[in-house]
Amino acid sequence: MHKSNVSRKPSVPFKSPLQSSSRGKVVQDDPERRQALEKRLGELNKQIKEMQDQGYREGELQTHIEKLHEYNEIKDVGQLVLGRLANLQGVTTRDLYEQYGLDLED
Repeated sequence: MHKSNVSRKPSVPFKSPLQSSSRGKVVQDDPERRQALEKRLGELNKQIKEMQDQGYREGELQTHIEKLHEYNEIKDVGQLVLGRLANLQGVTTRDLYEQYGLDLED
């Protein structure tokens, strides 16, 4: 009987490619890069301040993102239903979009 390799522990611990201790060092060693990043940070902070002055709040952004995710999930289900209907009727989904007055760009 062949023994599965699933239970074997790796000989080397996993190291995420996203965790790099050299990130900060790269910026420190490259003054031009550091200056460009500081300039960009200043621009972003200015944009944040302007948006806050206009009444936008960070909590509202999270709510908006959640609603967009929900919308996309509902849209995906709608696409699946239309695809299944088109398959059953022997037509294209484009035909169903026209039949139901739907915009292909939605």
